[in-house]
Amino acid sequence: MPLDTAHFVRLLSSELDTATRLHDLLSQELDTLNTGDSAALQALNPAKQELLTLLRQQASERLNWMTASQLPHSAECLEAPDIATEPDIIDLWQHLAARYETNRDLSARLGDLVLAMRFRTQQKLKILHAQQNDPHLYNQQGQASGVSRGFRSIEA
Repeated sequence: MPLDTAHFVRLLSSELDTATRLHDLLSQELDTLNTGDSAALQALNPAKQELLTLLRQQASERLNWMTASQLPHSAECLEAPDIATEPDIIDLWQHLAARYETNRDLSARLGDLVLAMRFRTQQKLKILHAQQNDPHLYNQQGQASGVSRGFRSIEA
């Protein structure tokens, strides 16, 4: 029984469209993080969650169709006789894989940026709350205060 390649094309196209829209939103989120506009960042979150939910649904639908069609869930499915003759499917598959990879990389960059911003914010809060913040550099004997004996590099 031949595969319904037109349905597979529609599944891949819709998933690629959603992944592209998610990429645009993640790029916008990166720009917003760089400008420090927390209100705009908060406004982007519901749209991002909606796109992620839609992308999960579409990927699940595609994988269910591939399972029902007895196709592997990897690029090996492109070797199936009905699919190998369809250049549109091969192109869509490659574009979708590339989009997932760029989204993963962009998401990792966003995660690193958020963690760095969180660390800086925590450091500022420690300073504001006077935690680990000794304003006296030297004590009455002229020695650095707050430094344990084992951390001095040279003692005269």
